[in-house]
Amino acid sequence: MFYPIRNIKSKSESISKHFCAGVFISNGACPNNRQGYIAIISAIIITAILTVIALVFSSSNFLGRFDTQNAETKSVSRELARGCLEYARLQLSLNGSYAGGELRTIASSTCYILPIQTQGQNKVIQATSTVSSKNTNIKLTINATTLETVSEEEY
Repeated sequence: MFYPIRNIKSKSESISKHFCAGVFISNGACPNNRQGYIAIISAIIITAILTVIALVFSSSNFLGRFDTQNAETKSVSRELARGCLEYARLQLSLNGSYAGGELRTIASSTCYILPIQTQGQNKVIQATSTVSSKNTNIKLTINATTLETVSEEEY
């Protein structure tokens, strides 16, 4: 007996209706598998964003260290120049005719005391120092008789 071809179902047709993505389905409908891909892509994008944020914060902290180091170097240069100004004030107290124009070494750094100028009843002492390419120039104006500070400015 011959059966019409349209009434015969092949085994692959029968299996495809009941087997979808490795799981047997009783109603023969294959569910939408895009939800899994959306979850994976979302996780990858979120991970990438968090990685970029972490790199930005870590590099800003690393670069911030150099700003702190520059500020520290400038502070050392400023204090070195002030030390030279105080040395010149001490020399003026010991010898009223001290003229300046002297290179001083303090620890491993040097500063220069410019020649002292007289302006009326005041004396103007200028010092310059350089520490790791950070220059500081300070001008100290003192009373010539009492050696008290009249003004101090960095220029």
